[in-house]
Amino acid sequence: MSRALVLMYHLVDSPRSDMEHRFCTPPGDFAKQVAYLAESGYTPVSLAQLCDCMEGTTPMPDKPVHITFDDGFTCVLEHAAPILHRHRFPATMFALSDRLGGTNDWMTCRGFPERTILSVDGLRALEAAGFTIGSHTRTHARLTDLAEKDAEDEIMASRAKLEEQLGHAIDYFAYPFGAFNQTVRDIAARAGYRAACSTRSGFNRVGEDPYLLRRIDVFGTDRLWQFKQKLTFGTNDASLMYPLRYAARRILDRLGS
Repeated sequence: MSRALVLMYHLVDSPRSDMEHRFCTPPGDFAKQVAYLAESGYTPVSLAQLCDCMEGTTPMPDKPVHITFDDGFTCVLEHAAPILHRHRFPATMFALSDRLGGTNDWMTCRGFPERTILSVDGLRALEAAGFTIGSHTRTHARLTDLAEKDAEDEIMASRAKLEEQLGHAIDYFAYPFGAFNQTVRDIAARAGYRAACSTRSGFNRVGEDPYLLRRIDVFGTDRLWQFKQKLTFGTNDASLMYPLRYAARRILDRLGS
């Protein structure tokens, strides 16, 4: 099957508020999800391997999947990394170059609980556990709200700073809030990244734009059946009625063709 899934997480921890729950997957649930992937024939791939497949230089393996995390929360190192290492699943952490060792103040101002962000040493520990580090801008800015020169600074300077701090190339990027337009997408390409992740749901197929990679948003509130449904249909819309609606759309499409 010539399509790949990229999953998106933020926090792996016990949620500290109702507001946080959507973005915070309990460690027990995360362990069940990764175990399901491993037991159900999904092939773990790195972002580099995924890009090779999408470029057509390497065949797509069976049911390829990659796991990503946004923002750089310390709980990912504490709770998610050991689970992924146990099942030999690589992952990518999209970090904020100017927030390392700080807190999520872009969220606390909206009422979210305060959380700590990994330091440079924490990012190195993630790399030792099998993670790739990517950029998520300098400060978690909504890029589509910025002037072009400011968006360039967020996208390009974050890559340069992370490369200086970690001592190697940073090849991957994720748009904060999933916010992008053609200008922002083109800046990411000019900045030298190999690929960039959006928050649009769906599968990634051979020949598609590597700067608009699709990701499935795994909610902290997802039950295992919802997680499985998201994998099957490549969608964030997991509900008891979704398979019926999907089947109805397929039938109508066939009747209309």
